[in-house]
Amino acid sequence: MKFDYVVIGSGPSVYRFLLGMQNSGKKIAVVEKNRFGGICPNEGCEPKIFLEGAARATLTSIRLQGKGITQPAKLDWKELIQQKNKAMASFLNNMQSMYEGLGATTIKGEASFVDQHTIEVNNKKITADNFVIATGKKPHPLNIPGHEYLLTSTNLFELEDTPKNVAIIGSGYVGMEFATLLSAAGVKVTVIVRSGQPLEGFYSQHVHQLVDEMKNSLGINFIFNTNVTAVTEAQTGYEVQSANGNLGTFDKVINASGRVPEINALKLDNAGVEYSNRGIKVDKYLTTSANNIYAMGDIVDKTAPALTSTAQFEADYLSALLTNKTTEPLRYPVIGTVTFTFPQLAQAGISIDKAKEDSNYSIKDIDITQGDFLYAGTDDHARLSLVFDKQNHLVGAAEISQTAVDDINSLIPVMAIDVDPEVWKEKMLMAFPGLAYKIRTLI
Repeated sequence: MKFDYVVIGSGPSVYRFLLGMQNSGKKIAVVEKNRFGGICPNEGCEPKIFLEGAARATLTSIRLQGKGITQPAKLDWKELIQQKNKAMASFLNNMQSMYEGLGATTIKGEASFVDQHTIEVNNKKITADNFVIATGKKPHPLNIPGHEYLLTSTNLFELEDTPKNVAIIGSGYVGMEFATLLSAAGVKVTVIVRSGQPLEGFYSQHVHQLVDEMKNSLGINFIFNTNVTAVTEAQTGYEVQSANGNLGTFDKVINASGRVPEINALKLDNAGVEYSNRGIKVDKYLTTSANNIYAMGDIVDKTAPALTSTAQFEADYLSALLTNKTTEPLRYPVIGTVTFTFPQLAQAGISIDKAKEDSNYSIKDIDITQGDFLYAGTDDHARLSLVFDKQNHLVGAAEISQTAVDDINSLIPVMAIDVDPEVWKEKMLMAFPGLAYKIRTLI
């Protein structure tokens, strides 16, 4: 079989790429070894946000007990998982046909390069003028005794029986969000943190506050500066060991230690594609060291955050480049990111921690609790931090609150368009009494 383009992987970036290539007249194939749609719809952001709605409602009702709520909600984990499966089934079952509807030939199987113009799938050779690698990342394997007892986020999304006591190894997005979800279901959660701080990419002051709130409000236990050395099967569950001894016995142990590039099976050396343990190396046009092979999404070794939004942005760019709609190099926009904990952390633009080390920026830390969160169900301790450059333009923002993602999203246009704060006040009136309106008085 011969194609103009063969795409390896089928995540959200691939869907966007096919949309951009739809009227190009090119013959395109998509090769997927697992489930079409990739991580995000199957075992990532979309099922997570489905669960998060019920978890947030439950935790909010608990916080409001005695403040107008007499009977807080109780989350039924088994029922929630069943509802999640039901809600997403038709969408996920149609992913492959969606790609075919965009003109692609779909092939189920694992791809490996034979040479720069050839891959092998299911013992059959497929040739193409160009390839796009979009295989993403997979859970980081913990090569420790007892690793076979560990669950991943994939397993947890299918877990119908509610455990009583869970250990989570890792404290990035996955670890902290699952700690929140399970806590809402009444599970006793212990988070084992390799360093002294979870969520290392977020503003450190907000992270420390989040940890305090998760400990005090949700009852989540944190063990810092600890590496798990072994997991052993015990009569009542699984014992988790560290260099300092036994950390406890748990019903389930979840590996949330991060994700690594899905790269090994590709045999990139055969195609002359350079890579590292961080991912595939690309230039400013998303071209690899082989000039007919491109890469996009989480598989790319990049400084931009590995998010669905950045992957889709890269796909839009690459399809525009390959259809001669642009000749410019890739330039990332202002990127917003969020962790759906309770409360949420969200940020965009220049990092607050980095800005504090640079005299070109000024920081405004604002307690927005009393002025903006006097509404039932929001937050007790909300904080907003803003970064300004020498021209007093807003270039960074971070927030911890129950509405952080929406608040930061309202500030991204101000940063992206590089609007002078006075012009913003003159040209825009956000809806009152939302936080976006009240920020006008703070900048």
